[in-house]
Amino acid sequence: MKKNKKIMLYILSAAIMEFCIFEFINSTLYRGVFNMGILIPFLTTVVYFSYVYLIQGSMRKRMNPSLIILFIIPLLLFIFFRPTYSFEQAKQLVYESGYDVSGIVVQNEERYRDTVPIYTEDTRIFIDYRDYHFEVDGRYFLVNPRSGVVIEMEQPYWH
Repeated sequence: MKKNKKIMLYILSAAIMEFCIFEFINSTLYRGVFNMGILIPFLTTVVYFSYVYLIQGSMRKRMNPSLIILFIIPLLLFIFFRPTYSFEQAKQLVYESGYDVSGIVVQNEERYRDTVPIYTEDTRIFIDYRDYHFEVDGRYFLVNPRSGVVIEMEQPYWH
C-alpha cells in the first residue's frame, strides 16, 4: 500500500507540475489569453484514473498507455490551439501595421493591462475573449492573438 501512495504522489506531482508549466508559459508569453480551463479537466482525469487504478490493483496493466495519453492530450491541446501570436509577436505586428508608431509602453507592474476583455461574435474555445492591448505615443491598439489583426482604439480601455 505504501508503494501505491508513492505512485499516486508522483502522478499528482507530475499533473501539478504540467499545469504550472503551462500556466507559466501562458502568463509570460501569451499574457493569459490561452484558456487554461480547458486543460484542467484532463489533468484532473489523470489523477482520478490513477486513483481508481491503484484502488483496483490494476495499475500496471492499464496505467501506462492511458495515463501517458491523458498527460499528452493537454500538451497537444496547448501546442495546436495556442494563440498564433505571442505578446512579443503582437507587439511587432503593431510596429509593422502601417500606423506611425515609435515606442510601445508595456505595463510590467500592472500586467493585467496588457490584455483587455472583448466582446466578439466569433467563438473562441481555446482562446479567452481577450486581445492584446498596447499603448503607443498616447494611442491605443488591440491585437487579436489568433488572427494578428491590429485595430487602433479611439480611447483607452484602461483609464
